[in-house]
Amino acid sequence: MFGQYYLLPLTLLLIILYTLTYFIYTDGTITKRTYKLIWIIILIASSLIVSIIGIILEYYINYQIFPIDTTLIFWHVEAGIIATLSGIFHIHIYWTKFKNIFL
Repeated sequence: MFGQYYLLPLTLLLIILYTLTYFIYTDGTITKRTYKLIWIIILIASSLIVSIIGIILEYYINYQIFPIDTTLIFWHVEAGIIATLSGIFHIHIYWTKFKNIFL
């Protein structure tokens, strides 16, 4: 019923992008602020996409306005994968603050 999700390619792509931006930051090419801003924007954008599509799907299911569009479910899952991974990267970026809160 549902299409194949691209968990492994997206994961590898985001890990490569994160590693690349991390090395560019440690090299001094971009500032720490820019490095953090890149990943905050990715986290916010992907979370917004997940939430907006989730609300649309909720209306589809609860009010049965239209039949459920499987392409929306596909993009909801793909954006969720990106949001989850960028959230993990966010924890890595702010690890000392997270450590102080929970430990």
